[in-house]
Amino acid sequence: MEALIRPEFGLMFWTIACFALLVVVLSKTAWKPLLHAVEERERAIKHDRQTAESARAGAEKLKAELEAKMTELKAEIHRRMDEARQAAEKEKDLLISEARKSAAVIVEAATREITAQKAEASAELKNKVAELSILAAERILLKQIDHRANTDLAAKYLAELEKERPDLKLGAN
Repeated sequence: MEALIRPEFGLMFWTIACFALLVVVLSKTAWKPLLHAVEERERAIKHDRQTAESARAGAEKLKAELEAKMTELKAEIHRRMDEARQAAEKEKDLLISEARKSAAVIVEAATREITAQKAEASAELKNKVAELSILAAERILLKQIDHRANTDLAAKYLAELEKERPDLKLGAN
């Protein structure tokens, strides 16, 4: 053990010589391919990192474009919905105005018909009254009657008139 604590010149020489030989052999055979593999791996890692960075940037750009398109589509949808609402409102107003016009035409026609029927009924009533007046005058003129007979005749005439037209209440019953 003392030999390990105090190294001898021969042992040191052979240890250094073996180490130098090992370094020369390794440098010729293993270090160049090992260093080349490490450098290749480093280049591949850098390349993969750059590719990942560019892919991420592209994905972010694509995401921004998609968000912009979604915003445009939402705005387009809102615009079309507003146009559809306005068109529906116009259609509703048009239908309502047409219905009002039709109702006004119907009311006007009904009013004209009622007025015509009223005029016809009035003319018919005037003709009947004139006819009855002439008949009453003929009877009165044919008979020269005193006041009492004249009153009786008028009452009789009114009774006949009420029989013909029950809707008229001329006498004091």
